[in-house]
Amino acid sequence: MNLREDTTDPMTKVLAWLGYAALGVAAFLNAILGGTILVTGHLIGAFGVAGEHLHDDQLADSANHAALIAKLIAIGFGVMAATEYGAAHFLRRRIRTMFIPIACGLTVVGETAFSVWSGHFNALDAVIIACVAFATWVWWKLPRA
Repeated sequence: MNLREDTTDPMTKVLAWLGYAALGVAAFLNAILGGTILVTGHLIGAFGVAGEHLHDDQLADSANHAALIAKLIAIGFGVMAATEYGAAHFLRRRIRTMFIPIACGLTVVGETAFSVWSGHFNALDAVIIACVAFATWVWWKLPRA
């Protein structure tokens, strides 16, 4: 069987679209988490500004530090969402590149690190990790050139 027949196989197309959807769900969830945490960081930063205006150094320092941490976490979730989104499009086009497992590995490490840092592993983390695990399996099953 030549490569052209292999890439036009209907099962390969369906599998690629399912992997694309799984990575899309993971990217969407990470983007929502990142956006929510970014807005929270901005709101906490407003308390820091209020503390500066009230000349309350403890409130200002504490709120500004918490806002910085929230914004850095939001950037992390944004990076994960962007890499998942890019990898999803490679998967949809059935381009077997190393970017896909690297993006999936980044997501697993990022979600696990955030869970360890926060002390909670919840169902949302499990759903995201399951989506990228499925997408990695799909990448593995794609035909090799």
